[in-house]
Amino acid sequence: MIVDDEPENLNVLEALLTQAGYLVSAFPRGELALAAACHQAPDLVLLDVRMPGLDGHEVCRRFKAHEDLRGIPILFISALSAAEDIAAGLECGGVDYIAKPFSKPEVLARVCTHIALRGAYLQLAAEHARLQSLERHRDLLTHMLVHDMRGPLQVIGGHLEILASCVTDPVPVEQRQSLRAATRGVRLLSQMVSTVVDLSRIEGTGMPLRLLAVGAGEIFRGACAQVLDPADSRHIAEHIGADCPLLLCDLEVTVRIVANLLANALKHAPDSSSIELGAVGVDGGVCLWVRDCGPGIAAEDQQRIFDKFVVLQQPSGNFLASIGLGLAFCKLAVQAHGGRIGVASESGVGSTFWCHLPAAAPNLMQS
Repeated sequence: MIVDDEPENLNVLEALLTQAGYLVSAFPRGELALAAACHQAPDLVLLDVRMPGLDGHEVCRRFKAHEDLRGIPILFISALSAAEDIAAGLECGGVDYIAKPFSKPEVLARVCTHIALRGAYLQLAAEHARLQSLERHRDLLTHMLVHDMRGPLQVIGGHLEILASCVTDPVPVEQRQSLRAATRGVRLLSQMVSTVVDLSRIEGTGMPLRLLAVGAGEIFRGACAQVLDPADSRHIAEHIGADCPLLLCDLEVTVRIVANLLANALKHAPDSSSIELGAVGVDGGVCLWVRDCGPGIAAEDQQRIFDKFVVLQQPSGNFLASIGLGLAFCKLAVQAHGGRIGVASESGVGSTFWCHLPAAAPNLMQS
């Protein structure tokens, strides 16, 4: 689209661009160009500045205010070529500025460049929309699958509990270990199912919280009870600051946050190493942390690790087991409390996952 009140400029530009293979529509006034663009949007606009009625700057502003037209690149082509004129054109939404008298090769080069950029942008936008649609379908399928898994897992877990209660001595050690392993596996699968369902619920409608004044020790005990096998010999060390205040949090949700972090630490740390849990008062809140001596996480992965369905690669080239769902739940649950979560890690040394949660008010702590 060309908009210029000078018939000679319109004719020259229309002939130049038509010969170059473009379909051209030319208009002597901005009002006519706007009406035509609303009927059929152009791929690019060459726009004069000084025109009767609406000037070029106002036409550009109206293009940018229209939802269907704001993405169209507008190139000003004007005899007003001082620095302040160029700046004014760019400030109102123009992407480029061509000074009159113009050079035909320059006009063709700039038009070609911005048409190509516009095409690339539209292609990226379409690909982004397609990926978003695929992600929605994936999340829906995942939610449906895990929802249907809950029933069979409850049946298996119930029968394992009945079996465990019926076991009497003497029972071979191998069979006891097998029963414990099966029970633990069902428990972990049930936790994974709950995590996926909760993630879907948080992203859809948010997470309702029942806020109470809770001590860090109570949270750590709950997390250990969820994650640790009674037969596990791993040492869990607790470090709770003497002046650490109570947290203002949902106890069940916060226990699950720490349980996820503890499960990751147990999964990736050497069997002979200890895991540390800590809590300390910071900046009107409480920092909870879980530290391990595992392989560590590369700096470029330390933010990405909290996204869903992330699988990280070790320096050796092997892939770590997927930890994206658990940590994605932790991130959303911490944010629902108005807190922050992160990790400090060094490859080959270990990782410290931390979250800052609000502290309970003193009057609530006393009550």
